[in-house]
Amino acid sequence: MGPNQIAGIVQGGIGLTAAIGGALYGGIKSGRLNREAEYMLHQQRADNKQWYNIKMAQDYTRRTDVQAAINRQRELLNEQYKRARATNAVAGGTDQSLALQQQAANQSMSQTMTDIASQASEYKDNVEQQYRQQDAALNQQQIQGLQQRAASTAQAASQVVNSGIKMVGDSFETFTSSPVKSNA
Repeated sequence: MGPNQIAGIVQGGIGLTAAIGGALYGGIKSGRLNREAEYMLHQQRADNKQWYNIKMAQDYTRRTDVQAAINRQRELLNEQYKRARATNAVAGGTDQSLALQQQAANQSMSQTMTDIASQASEYKDNVEQQYRQQDAALNQQQIQGLQQRAASTAQAASQVVNSGIKMVGDSFETFTSSPVKSNA
């Protein structure tokens, strides 16, 4: 075996070692980035779940816009009742007419609360729909990440194998193409 043959074998070994080392480094680096991406995805899921839990547990009637609507309705009904009492006192109306006015006010307030309850139900449905959409988007991100990792792993393995085969082939070619000295 001549020096060229030995050099070819050594070069092939060095090349193969470098290819394997590069693949290992790439795998380690990729693993770190994948763990970081998984952590971020996990954090997004936790944030989404926390948002959902807060919104679903929230008492819709305690929202400031709902409280303002209830207060406006109550004030309007109180004003109507005061006017009815004043009109009743001046015109000589009966207690029965005041009772009817109060009953109408109570029915109006009851209808307002029914409308608010309906809005609360619709609000909760919207919150659930938003949560499900966000959760589906996060699931899709996770699936895409797994598919990309699988493709990257397959590509890296293929490159290592191809590099190894090429280097072994180059070494074999160097080994067989070197002139063989005979002792004749």
